[in-house]
Amino acid sequence: MKSRGFTLIEVLVALVVVTAGLTIIAQGFLTGGRASVASQNETVAAMLAESKMAEVEAGIVSTQSSASGTFEPERPDFSWSLEPETTTTTGLAKITLTVTWKERNEERTFALTRLMKERTTSE
Repeated sequence: MKSRGFTLIEVLVALVVVTAGLTIIAQGFLTGGRASVASQNETVAAMLAESKMAEVEAGIVSTQSSASGTFEPERPDFSWSLEPETTTTTGLAKITLTVTWKERNEERTFALTRLMKERTTSE
């Protein structure tokens, strides 16, 4: 009588193959999750930079000197800094607004630069 079934070696090989496959799939999900969080943070930073730049354009935030702050209370983990520079073209200023945040213990930044008409004190 010939017995049918799998030998112990065949079962062990099958388990190793399944375990390796599941490990690769799990790693793919982790990588995808990290990329999703990074993309979401980059999008939030871009929207925050556009919002703060709109305040600069409206004159709410001064362009006469450097400034910085946070996006409290909505986004306390994001901060901003503003660096105005004069240009060689009279009447234009180069405004660089940088949004900074921490992601996986690493500082990330998003910079938005615009050329704007320089404001005078009489405006």
